[in-house]
Amino acid sequence: VSCNKMNVTNIFADDKRGNNMEILCKAATVAREGQSCHRYLEGIYHNLLSLVWGTRAGHKKPCPVAAGSTTSLKNFLKEL
Repeated sequence: VSCNKMNVTNIFADDKRGNNMEILCKAATVAREGQSCHRYLEGIYHNLLSLVWGTRAGHKKPCPVAAGSTTSLKNFLKEL
């Protein structure tokens, strides 16, 4: 499977969508999962955590993401 077709959890599928910080935190989790495929996702992961946790991001972990519907990594990045 190519990296763009790699399946990740679709955090944007939920109609209720949590608050923006929750979405960013979950997006950090998904970005972290995709790091094995794309190195640049490491930077996106750290930037998302910084937005959520501020200067304390280095000591925090991303939010858990429940299994659910999936989307391609390419589509996830477009939505983000």
